[in-house]
Amino acid sequence: MGSSLMYAHAAVGSGVTSQVNLLIGGLPLRLLSQDAELLSAASRRYHAFAGILKEQFSILVERETREEADHKMFACEFEGARLRADDNSVHFSGVRHEYALDSLLRMFLSWALLPEQGFLLHAATVVHHGKAYVFFGRSGAGKSTVSRLSPSGSVLTDEISLLKCVDGEWRAFGTPFWGEFCADGQNTSAPMAGLFRLVQSPSNSTERLRPAELLRALLSCVLFFSSQPRDHERLLPILTTACRDVRGYNLQFQKNRSFWEVLPS
Repeated sequence: MGSSLMYAHAAVGSGVTSQVNLLIGGLPLRLLSQDAELLSAASRRYHAFAGILKEQFSILVERETREEADHKMFACEFEGARLRADDNSVHFSGVRHEYALDSLLRMFLSWALLPEQGFLLHAATVVHHGKAYVFFGRSGAGKSTVSRLSPSGSVLTDEISLLKCVDGEWRAFGTPFWGEFCADGQNTSAPMAGLFRLVQSPSNSTERLRPAELLRALLSCVLFFSSQPRDHERLLPILTTACRDVRGYNLQFQKNRSFWEVLPS
């Protein structure tokens, strides 16, 4: 299979299953479907994230909605599309367009990252001098603005960042989940320089946050879709460790490139 996507050649309902292989945040994902149109759309949408290291998650994607018992470890829905997953199988049903597929992938990754010591965050990530600067905040905080004001080719993602501890080091990964900036994302990672909560202001300044303050600020921006208490119990120590290991700041910034001058190196 190599590092290229395997483009779908099956016709919808032909009984031939084709696949698309992705690598997002170091997680190898294999999309399996008889819906060639949907797989072709996925191939285009996620072209920068083609590849696979080993077979870990095979995701069966179907256009028809399937009734399933809710005994799976993880279950979610988005506009009629359903996600059911456990350690051995992942099933997306009722997926009628690429936007539903994109939403279910985000939901699934938020759960699948737990054993990887990782999580998804509403944040833009920009690489500067080899370090990842992660700018977080709710919609309208300025993530797309920061992305537009950053050098060309430096934006890993403008909307949803994937943060993961790898061999004791916290790294930020690019994702294919973009926002207003419409950045395709880059399938690479960099060690984190810091987490910066965006606050638009007439002047530029940074204020260091204590780990507990950073955790409180971060919680409202974490993407997590499981309703199971056991999963939340697994997530909280990951977030606590990240806030202890990575420096956090309030970043008051003007809408111009001058904010880079106040960021710690």
